[in-house]
Amino acid sequence: MRTFAEIRGQERVIDLLRRAAASDRVPNAYLFCGPAGVGKLTTAFALALALECIESPGEGCGRCGPCEKVMAGIHPDVRLLERKGAAQIVPIETIRTEVIARMGTQPHEGKVRVFLLEEARALPDASANALLKTLEEPPARTHFILCTSAPDQLLPTIRSRCQRVNFANLGADVRLELGGDEDGAQRTAELAAMLQRAADERDPASLYEVAAEANGERAELLATLVRLTEDLHLAARAAAIAGDLDRAVQLSEQTAVVLRSQEAVLQNAHGLLLLESMLHEMRAVLA
Repeated sequence: MRTFAEIRGQERVIDLLRRAAASDRVPNAYLFCGPAGVGKLTTAFALALALECIESPGEGCGRCGPCEKVMAGIHPDVRLLERKGAAQIVPIETIRTEVIARMGTQPHEGKVRVFLLEEARALPDASANALLKTLEEPPARTHFILCTSAPDQLLPTIRSRCQRVNFANLGADVRLELGGDEDGAQRTAELAAMLQRAADERDPASLYEVAAEANGERAELLATLVRLTEDLHLAARAAAIAGDLDRAVQLSEQTAVVLRSQEAVLQNAHGLLLLESMLHEMRAVLA
């Protein structure tokens, strides 16, 4: 997980958020829009750090108690709304229990309460409408940061209640640094394919090759897991279209495992241990 100062390629966005945080003018709801892989969720967590930090308010130090809790995923007032089930949606029960039920209380220990959503398209209509009621009458000291790569697919009422922030495509220099150039993209695809083979137990040795290749660079490991998520999602969709619903469910459950692993990478989990745990869970789905 990164502070504002550590995020590359989104200088305009970071400047906007810094000014909003410094002047205490952060809106109740943001909608972060942009292609996959440009840092929307990373920036959302950076904003949460800036809002909760006690050593460097409005910036985030990454070292104080609140920052450490946010980075470890255990801050009681910073909540990532997780997708669940084979469909990988945020069910209405999550909105009711994790969002609406908290609205009548003050933040537990932080300055504010922050809810984050990695992909707002994961809100089915029932969940979106339930969340909309809160967005229409947001309580004080509460902020929502919704991320999406396809804002036009969201309910217009959700879009209208959020301040939109557009993220730029990463420049060639940043893509190169993060392994996002054409050679890097090919490398990421190959590493993701190796992980999938390892999960299927056709080539378990691939795990250690991937760990050796990607563990040294957290950004590359994260990019590999993002690519694996995309591959699994496409495979699940293809299986569903073909009528193989059992396989589609298995692939969707594996996707959920990899999504959780992405969050662990953002929390500085050890690469090899993370991959071992992830593949154990992916294989258990096939049992």
